[in-house]
Amino acid sequence: MSKELKRFILKILIAAAVLAALGSLVFTFMVQGQNLPILPWMLVFFAAVTIATHVYQVRLARKNMVLFTRYSMFFPFFRLLVYSAFAIGYLAVNSDNAAVFVVCLVVVYVVFTFIEVSDLARIVRKNRE
Repeated sequence: MSKELKRFILKILIAAAVLAALGSLVFTFMVQGQNLPILPWMLVFFAAVTIATHVYQVRLARKNMVLFTRYSMFFPFFRLLVYSAFAIGYLAVNSDNAAVFVVCLVVVYVVFTFIEVSDLARIVRKNRE
């Protein structure tokens, strides 16, 4: 496992821990009674999908920049499909607190996507030099 990948996984795990702590604080003090028991599992799921797609994208960027460029829009679309299936599946089974769930989903998606895109941009820039 490369140093860059270890650093990325650490960033994702720190982000997940911070989001879990913030979620705990928000649900304890601000939005009492709106607890979202799926939040820890959502964080684990998003972290796993983000790490898996990131690993594949980095390998692709190092091997063939043309293929990386070609597939660079496929991966966010794929993740959106996977996350949408997760959201639809959860909301079909448990529609209580749907608004809270959607807000948490969007926040987690934005945070993890920001981390991944910034890391990929740094790696691509480094590969071009």
